[in-house]
Amino acid sequence: MKKLIKLLMPVVISLSASGASIDYLMNNSSVYLGNPAQTANISVESAFFNPAGLVYLDDGLYLNINAFLSSVEESTVLDGQKYKADDFPVTPSFNLVYKKEKFSYYFNTSIIAGGATLNFKDGVPGLELAAQGINKLDPLKNTSRALNANLENGNFDGENRYFQGAVGISYLLNDKVSVSLGGKYVYGIRKLSGHAEYSYNKSSPLGAVVDGNALHIDSKRTADGFGGILGIDIKPTDTLNIALKFETPVKLNFKASTSEDEKIYLGFLNRSLGISTFYPEYKDGNKMRRDLPAVLSAGVSNKINKVTLLFSYNHYFNKAANIDNQNYDDGNEAGIGIMYDINDKFTWTAGINIADTGASRATYDDTEFALNSQLYGTGVIFKPNEKNEFVLSLAYIHYNSENGVDEHFVPGADFEKSKVRYKKSITSLGLGYTYKF
Repeated sequence: MKKLIKLLMPVVISLSASGASIDYLMNNSSVYLGNPAQTANISVESAFFNPAGLVYLDDGLYLNINAFLSSVEESTVLDGQKYKADDFPVTPSFNLVYKKEKFSYYFNTSIIAGGATLNFKDGVPGLELAAQGINKLDPLKNTSRALNANLENGNFDGENRYFQGAVGISYLLNDKVSVSLGGKYVYGIRKLSGHAEYSYNKSSPLGAVVDGNALHIDSKRTADGFGGILGIDIKPTDTLNIALKFETPVKLNFKASTSEDEKIYLGFLNRSLGISTFYPEYKDGNKMRRDLPAVLSAGVSNKINKVTLLFSYNHYFNKAANIDNQNYDDGNEAGIGIMYDINDKFTWTAGINIADTGASRATYDDTEFALNSQLYGTGVIFKPNEKNEFVLSLAYIHYNSENGVDEHFVPGADFEKSKVRYKKSITSLGLGYTYKF
């Protein structure tokens, strides 16, 4: 029984993030796509990236609105067959900032983690690998009385969304140092629906005691939690800025609400099996932790005449978090950027971001593959007057495709994930607008 369960586990989809970590999304505003090194930058978008730096804005009330239009493709290749899903999501974010003398108050709402909504119309490799693995366990394999289980068709959909609302306050201690304190509320949704149909030799000894040939699941996991946000900004000179931000972990205990109206009865096991049997976090009523880890961000910016050079670093404390009982290493990403003031109205931006998610190849499972990536972005900031600012940005995210790692169960029945090639690519357009009241 345990062998069969392990062989069928990869049938289930759990969509990975489209960002540079396991779940977190740092592309919280349009300026990020044009220059991902935002930690030490000072702008209205600092409500997310550098809240302590908000005290250096001019006094007033600011509203910032962003929209990201992306083209996402996630795919896997097994034995020459490509299983892919495309999506074109539109993702918004909002920042509201009020600055008065030494104080700034901010509010940010956005999708802080998750990925695209993807439909794999031809199923996923795990469906086929499951049939191959079951056949390897059949003592009558390669004979006329073999089970010969075979995937006929499959269709799987997945969606992950983590909505955030963050509020906080910043205070200028002196002309060189400011601090911030904030809190955030996160509501997470992880959806899965899927259907798979198999054929098998009903006249075989194993096939004669099998009833049914389809699996179906419709599941929604939800959780919410709170976290803290601490920041400090140091300005040694008028042109040099240093920023640090720490976000505490967010404990998320997901509970599943699931319906499974099709299962397969295996007489030789004397029980019915559904997809949730192999992936218990999707079993109806089940609770399982998938926390957002703590994040430490650091950045430096330096302006030289019309040019501002920026560097950012993020560290994700994955090892200290409970992420669906997976073993992840800590994640790291570093970004460098440039801002060039063409004139008093236009600024050109560009930057790159290199990310190591901390996910090993052994954790890859159909679309749950957090590949390492490189982001290349550029953009333009247009400020026609003191009250209005527009941002247009474009970024391409290249992901390092990799094969999985075989899972060893018993001799002759390895789950051959090493034959699966995992791929992903994202192109994203950012639009932003800021109004000062």
